[in-house]
Amino acid sequence: MAPRKIPKAPLVGEPKARWLTGPPRGTWTDPIISEWELTGEAWTDEHAHDEFAYVLEGQLFVESDGVTVEASQGDMVCVPAGSIGKYFAPKYARMLGIYGPNPAGEPMKNARLEKLGA
Repeated sequence: MAPRKIPKAPLVGEPKARWLTGPPRGTWTDPIISEWELTGEAWTDEHAHDEFAYVLEGQLFVESDGVTVEASQGDMVCVPAGSIGKYFAPKYARMLGIYGPNPAGEPMKNARLEKLGA
């Protein structure tokens, strides 16, 4: 099978994101990948699958199950399936989001975006 190029698209929405391998819908067994950013914001959600955040730029904090970790360029953080993850960037962070398989097609829960310091 030949390689295929994913065309560049702008980051849009709240939080700003672009889906590199398509937004997750229903069941999937291949990883889903997105690029997204936070600027003075926090994003909270819960997934039925593992969620990885690879930091491309800036400083990202991730809180889950009572533990907070700090990640900077080149670091990756995993929030395990079934946990609520809060991703926050007091200033700015741009990440690759890699989402594990979701064979049962469980939807995201508890999703919300908030402005920090507001």
